[in-house]
Amino acid sequence: MANPRGSLLRLGAPGPYVVHTLIFGIASVPVRLWLDRDGSLPAVVLESGLNAVIWGLLFVFLLGRFGKPRRVEAERVAAWAVTETALRRGEPPADEAGRAAVADNLAAVRRGALFGAVGGVVLLGPLIVLAIRTGWEFAAAGFGIILVAILAEAVRTGRRERRLRAALTPVQGG
Repeated sequence: MANPRGSLLRLGAPGPYVVHTLIFGIASVPVRLWLDRDGSLPAVVLESGLNAVIWGLLFVFLLGRFGKPRRVEAERVAAWAVTETALRRGEPPADEAGRAAVADNLAAVRRGALFGAVGGVVLLGPLIVLAIRTGWEFAAAGFGIILVAILAEAVRTGRRERRLRAALTPVQGG
């Protein structure tokens, strides 16, 4: 098995990215307000959104790459790693323990896909509208590209989750 990495969230993609982007966006608004005391509020919100999109992606990448789980959650991290592997492969593991781990984590995968899609629209939709209204077309295009990527990943994760759920469900026949 691959080296399982730690994560603060056990959600399917793109849930963790949307959560981290939201956290960074909320945290950066007061900082931007303090740094740009003479700036307009829409510009501060858009700059915070741009920072959040970039730092959210960087944080998820760094956490996935270098984050190490604590010993007490090693079993949970290992089960999540099995689930992620099953999602990538598109089929559940052959052993019963692996199948049980995947079955236990499928709800979290679905929540992550749904939260990522809804949260991405709620977070980035208003930023796109604000960017267009203030004349920041390049930022609006960037937010739009990120939103499309979030929605595409949510759809892909949702399809993989449904496929795994169907593969884990025993066939009832007569």
